[in-house]
Amino acid sequence: QILLLRPVAKEHLIYKCGRGDKFSLWFDPWMHGESVHTLYGNRVIHDSQLGRLALVKEVIREGRWDWPANSTDLVDIQISVQDIPISHTSDSIFWGELGYFFSTKLARQSIRARSAEVGWHSLVWHPARIPKHAFCLWLTITRAHRTRDKLLDWGVINSASCVFNCDEAESLEHLFFQCPFSQNIWGAALSMCNILRPISQWSDEVQWMLDHAKGKKFPSLVRKLAFAASVYHIWLKRNRRCFKNEFMPAKEIINRIKHDVSLKR
Repeated sequence: QILLLRPVAKEHLIYKCGRGDKFSLWFDPWMHGESVHTLYGNRVIHDSQLGRLALVKEVIREGRWDWPANSTDLVDIQISVQDIPISHTSDSIFWGELGYFFSTKLARQSIRARSAEVGWHSLVWHPARIPKHAFCLWLTITRAHRTRDKLLDWGVINSASCVFNCDEAESLEHLFFQCPFSQNIWGAALSMCNILRPISQWSDEVQWMLDHAKGKKFPSLVRKLAFAASVYHIWLKRNRRCFKNEFMPAKEIINRIKHDVSLKR
């Protein structure tokens, strides 16, 4: 009976990375609530040449993230972890929220008071999902991405200008899909699904997908995969533009979306 509660318990555990001295690099969910292995599979372990027993500290150098750049996925991980703070304290696991260490009382209260499943659950966590795409879509729907408008409000950067050079401020709504660059990509993805319609605000796009990608039939599956792949690749290319000043033409991004979706069809 206790073992059956492991998935429930995992939802409440928060892994806070410190100096990387305790957490497994691959198998502990320290990366925005998921493990690297869950998101990227065994291949990154092999490509990294760090071994399955590696700790997080092996990719930290002088207080900075320093992942080996041996594959595209490893480069993606290096970009994705930039907003995870590194400190001189030891790694810690909390229950429910930061600052609350595990207790049986907290665990009982949290598990007993589990909220109802959200309406977009099947859009993100369906059986055919690509893990890293689903994870990115989940962050987007829950508005957890650190977009440039947020960073400007926090005083981290001096300008919220969209990195795709459209002379507008970057916000979640702008990036998905009001920016001409991302709108072109999402429009091509819709066309791939034989859908021709105007592109609306982010919340309306999510609602449209909920209304028109129900169930497990082939058209619905392709729509779900295309939606998640579009969000993932737009966010990934946005990050590469921010952190590496790399630019990829929209056509190449569209081809990558088509490739990812075709592998799951």
